[in-house]
Amino acid sequence: HVMKTSRFCGRGRAAPPPPPPPLSHMPQQAQGREYALPPQCGGWPPSAALQGGGSCCGLDAAAMQRQQMPSAAGSMGAGRVGVPMPQAGVALRSGEMGARGGAGPGPSYCSSCDPSGRGDARGKDLAMSPRSRAVYKDFSHTLRSKETQVRGARYAQQLAERCLHDLPEAVHWRVHLEMADLAKREKSFGRARQLYRMATQLQPTAPQAWLEFAKMEEERGHFSRCEKILTLGLRHCPYHEALMLKGIKHLERMGELRAARSLLSQLQYVPVNQSWRTVLEGALLEARAGETAMARRVFKFLLHAAPWYGPVWFEACRFEQRCGHPQEALRVAEEGLKQLPRYGPLWFSVMRLLECALPNRHELVHATRAHVERGVRHISKDLVWKLWFEAAQVEERNGNLARSRSAYVKSVGACAPNLRWKVWLGGARSELSYSRFDVSQALLERALAESPPKTRAIVMLEQSRLYELRGDIEAARGLLRSARKSARSEWKVFLESVLLEMRSEATSRALREARRALEVHRGTGRLWAVLIQLEQASGVHHQLRVFQQALLEVPKSGEVWCEGARICLNPFSDCFNLEAAHNFLDFAIEFTPQYGDSFIEYLRLMMLVGAPDADVERLWQLCINAEPNYGTLWFHSKRTVLLTTRQVLESATELLRRELSEWRSVYDAAIARAARPDFRSTALAAVTAAMLARTGGSADSDAPAAPAPLPPPPLNLPASLPPVEAADFVTGSVALNRMHRQLGRLGLEERRALIYGGDMIVP
Repeated sequence: HVMKTSRFCGRGRAAPPPPPPPLSHMPQQAQGREYALPPQCGGWPPSAALQGGGSCCGLDAAAMQRQQMPSAAGSMGAGRVGVPMPQAGVALRSGEMGARGGAGPGPSYCSSCDPSGRGDARGKDLAMSPRSRAVYKDFSHTLRSKETQVRGARYAQQLAERCLHDLPEAVHWRVHLEMADLAKREKSFGRARQLYRMATQLQPTAPQAWLEFAKMEEERGHFSRCEKILTLGLRHCPYHEALMLKGIKHLERMGELRAARSLLSQLQYVPVNQSWRTVLEGALLEARAGETAMARRVFKFLLHAAPWYGPVWFEACRFEQRCGHPQEALRVAEEGLKQLPRYGPLWFSVMRLLECALPNRHELVHATRAHVERGVRHISKDLVWKLWFEAAQVEERNGNLARSRSAYVKSVGACAPNLRWKVWLGGARSELSYSRFDVSQALLERALAESPPKTRAIVMLEQSRLYELRGDIEAARGLLRSARKSARSEWKVFLESVLLEMRSEATSRALREARRALEVHRGTGRLWAVLIQLEQASGVHHQLRVFQQALLEVPKSGEVWCEGARICLNPFSDCFNLEAAHNFLDFAIEFTPQYGDSFIEYLRLMMLVGAPDADVERLWQLCINAEPNYGTLWFHSKRTVLLTTRQVLESATELLRRELSEWRSVYDAAIARAARPDFRSTALAAVTAAMLARTGGSADSDAPAAPAPLPPPPLNLPASLPPVEAADFVTGSVALNRMHRQLGRLGLEERRALIYGGDMIVP
């Protein structure tokens, strides 16, 4: 029955769910943190393959009907959450629901499955007539036009008043929502808050209004307001998927995991076809919290109860891979392909997992070729070219250049004309790995000729890297200069221009390029971060001044906060301060978890202070869940594209342990100097001055300059220490910093690794 209503939701109506069992009948394992799983789902041990007749979803329709939602109902007895109350809505916390006095249990349904007809009424309230839709669409387009932006808020208000006059009252909430968004972009947050309230009052059953309102308050740091808004939204839109997901993530961010689990428990009587995404988020929440056994059990439930949803298989596969079980991840992906042979992401996951799970090269190549031949027959035609593209890269990594070329040719044959440039780009990178520079250059020229205008700058960037690798710096500069003119909106070209000058040891030119880049892309955190690093040659106080400016422009850039931490972690710095570095790295990980360097710098800090193993393990868990994908230190630690996040962390830990052992005397001298009251007060004052940016201070203000800081006490280093300077510690690896300053004296493979990093060509 569940399978029928999920696949043919518009053709029939789902029966109401059974009444909830008394609390005394709840399973013992649900009395607390865990979900209550049905007996047939059982556990999912990582050491065993999936059971059930060769398939993890070998249940008949009757068994599927008997499936129940995972439940965290044990906390009900503690007064944390009540049973679902659709008339009063769903509460993020238990006490709020009881105060409102809801009625009996039962879920909300989509408009086509609601036996009471409430969903139909709600859908009609949000619908618009063709005329109203046309008027509203014209208003929305005009409001976002450049003309409206130039004329200002008064003109926009007049435009909204005219639109409100032409539209029926039932659609007015949409106009208020548009005006609230405009007010938020203009930083008129009080006005935006007023407009959001009007929108939610006019149409309380519109989840979009509640979501946008909550998003603004969360961005402003008003987390309690955000929680109240989400609770009100769930009261008027019970069990709405987007509101439930937002509520769970908000509670997780606030550290309220018990409340998040209680919110999940309210889904126990909602049909799985309406709640699987939210339950899937619950599984991911448990994984992020380090509760791998519980996450595995919830995934097992979903694979049994909702095997027809591809994202369930995909996330279960990724979960096992993050846990370090590639064989089990491969089994899950293969089982998923038996259920959903046309689901593309699983085909690509299997290809990557084969490389991790099969150490024998001959066996790997044979299995990959068989997998690709099978995938071509099942996968969507639009994805066939990607499959051949991935196969070409596998062949290249295993030393089969001829096979790789053949796969690229097949990829071109199955590819749309506007995407062929990606295949030429991938082929050029493969030829480069075999030092075939002329072939690589010819393929890049072909890619440039066939690429659309919007992507031409990416190809030119790749060409400039090839010229730099071959030693023709002037040709690389010329290409990037041309790319900056033709694609001013592409910030990556400007960043590559700065990095080119840094690798060429032309610091003054790099500074000039960075400042010019920020004139065009002032809101790009990576450009500010590289400028902060370049200012090291001018002294720490110049770095702090740029750091302050950057916080004014991009206060939520993890790269900028990481550079602030690096200033405080440099043992030669006048602002060496481990406590400030700790605070800055917390911000960096919170704002940009994809930036891997923040996690590696955090590891360095923990090694310096001798952090407990539990804290280090928690940092590892955060990093594994975030799955960072870029950063200079991160790429340096990721020697091959096949390394998982856990393996990269192991490599980075070994690198840091080796370097801290070598330079321990420098760090010990810095820690001893930082303990002196005079140095500590001076360093703290400098860091505090930089932090004024977060409270409205400005590096460009006309206020009188602060008095010049007193010279810090000298750093007492052992006489036997090899020559070392502040530039060696601008990042966490002395060896990497020196390699960047001596690029011309490195071998071809080392230069290629520094120029290209871990940047992959992906289809």
